[in-house]
Amino acid sequence: MINNMITFKLDDLIWQHRKTAEDIRIATGISAATLSNIRNNKNLNISIHTLDKLCKYFHCKVGDIMEYVED
Repeated sequence: MINNMITFKLDDLIWQHRKTAEDIRIATGISAATLSNIRNNKNLNISIHTLDKLCKYFHCKVGDIMEYVED
């Protein structure tokens, strides 16, 4: 059986931009729990609204935040 999945690359963006999860939380209003879930690839139901906020914050595309990975 092949398991395909979406993975989040938020930690990469945080490192590249030298930000913290707290910086993101304050600037975007995204909860600490949601950011933690995204960073740990535990949030499979991320909203478009949250993705929009992250894209605006990092000035990036959705593909910079998440990607489809085949096993």
